[in-house]
Amino acid sequence: MNDENLHGLNETHETSHLKEYLDYYKTLSSPGYGVLVTGDWGSGKTHQVTQILKKDEIYYISLFGTQTTEEIYSTVYAKMHPTLAITKGLANSTDGAGAGPVNVGGLVAGLANALIREHVKNDRILVFDDLERSKIATNDLLGIFNKYLEHHQCRVVVLAHDKKIADSFIGSKEKVFGQTIVITPKTSEAFDSFVKNIKSTDTAAIINKLKSVILDIFHESETYSLRILKHSIEDLTRLLNLLAPKHKAHEVALAELSSLFVALSLEIRAGRLVGTDLVDRANTIFRHKMASTRDFTTPRPSIYNAAERYNSIDLGNRILNDDILIRMLTKGIYSEPLLHASLNESLYFTKAADLPAWKVFMKFDELSESESRDAAEKLISQFDEREITTPGEMFHLFAFRFLLSEMTIINRSLDEVEDECKKYIDDLLTQNKVKPLRGDIHHSGTSYSNIYDNYASWVEDSYKPHFFRINDYFRDIERQATIKSYPEFSKILTNLISTDGAKFAEKVSHTNSGNNDYATIDIMPCINASDFVQEWMGSPAKHWRHISRGIEQRYSSGQLSGTLKTEKPWLVEVMRLIDREHEKATQFRKKRISRIWSTDFRDLVNQS
Repeated sequence: MNDENLHGLNETHETSHLKEYLDYYKTLSSPGYGVLVTGDWGSGKTHQVTQILKKDEIYYISLFGTQTTEEIYSTVYAKMHPTLAITKGLANSTDGAGAGPVNVGGLVAGLANALIREHVKNDRILVFDDLERSKIATNDLLGIFNKYLEHHQCRVVVLAHDKKIADSFIGSKEKVFGQTIVITPKTSEAFDSFVKNIKSTDTAAIINKLKSVILDIFHESETYSLRILKHSIEDLTRLLNLLAPKHKAHEVALAELSSLFVALSLEIRAGRLVGTDLVDRANTIFRHKMASTRDFTTPRPSIYNAAERYNSIDLGNRILNDDILIRMLTKGIYSEPLLHASLNESLYFTKAADLPAWKVFMKFDELSESESRDAAEKLISQFDEREITTPGEMFHLFAFRFLLSEMTIINRSLDEVEDECKKYIDDLLTQNKVKPLRGDIHHSGTSYSNIYDNYASWVEDSYKPHFFRINDYFRDIERQATIKSYPEFSKILTNLISTDGAKFAEKVSHTNSGNNDYATIDIMPCINASDFVQEWMGSPAKHWRHISRGIEQRYSSGQLSGTLKTEKPWLVEVMRLIDREHEKATQFRKKRISRIWSTDFRDLVNQS
């Protein structure tokens, strides 16, 4: 028997149990006890109960938002006597028997009297829903239920969606509830109803075909909420609607893709994962799983806990990269080009030989022996030839160099690999292939992160210290490359002083737009102070204010005593030369020079 049929049997048993008891309970004329129906939030209790009990067999009352006992008595009275003039408007708002929250509003004052408490009919079952959403104390609610049960010989069914509330009622129910029924979701039936609402028949057919797979994942997730299942199916629908025909035609890839996506959607919608948990998920799961010594005092990663719940799928599966999963599942951004690009890198839709060697190696678990060997040989060749110069890609290459050493594919110790990687970086510097840093990057560390092209570097604990020492080494080399470029940068700035004051200000200071390439680079002393002043004084007057603004903004946020403190002697000399120009000038020029520096800026320089 297949899994889908097993799900059906389980649901039939649960539903039959609930139906069997409610069918029996409605035959009782004066049971003296109520029935408490519980189950996880979103498991479909309201739906199941209202499917078993017909509209004309119940008075349905939602306790949502109720704050006083009088509200409940009034609502019950209105449901039982909808034709009475005083309650006609209220009854019409909920079709008499209704199936939703009742707003009694100002009627409470008029109806809260002995009449509404005592004028009670017991011809139907009272169904009280949304127990945990009432603001009335537990004992007061029990008192209401008990009054209808014992004083009026009514039959009462209460639905509790919150386990803690249900447990508190069970613990104090005494004779109020003689029967408690815990139900599980009717997942198969709910699944079918969700799929019926999908507009695309093509997509609906795909999801129907994956029904048993999706329901297996739902049961493994232990979320039990049909609401969450509904939203996850909606997420999957959006994804499948964007697939190309070739993606939909590959049944194995489609099942793998859908399984991964639904599982992560369930986890995120259940609040057990957030976007940051999906970053480097494959390596995070792998590192924790393979750790030889577990530190049980350290919390396990959320993505690892999630992965442990699923036997049929791998949450580290790379058929979709982390970035696009985060975009879709946490931001609701579904980009067809990005989705196709990610899928097309899967070995289901491309050949290993057509991908960069480091990216092929990222799919190590999917590779054949020959594909693994080919990728390793290419990585070795690229390293020897210094072929890769883009920092992020280069560090993927370095990480795999260590991995190849560990697998004894190259005859090098980890220390030797570290030295070789540093030599690789030195060679790039010699060949002027290390790009100088610009802007804030100069002081924030480096021009790359260990995540490149949506893949984090494969760094295992055994060589992590070696790998991060190379990171530090490259940071120093980038700074050397930046300093090496100072003469070139200074020429660019000198030219801008005389030709484009606004552009000069943009380059040397922080602005809301543009390229602030040299805002945190201590490059100004590379321009002779006298030359700087002469270029400035010889430039068109329309540039002057831009240049002075750029200088003031450059140093006005603490940089003169921080990242740019080495520039203070140069700045002091520039200001001295400007003052000398002011002494020599006359008329309009003298006035213009006097307006170059603000009093506040002069004070700032003097205080620094």
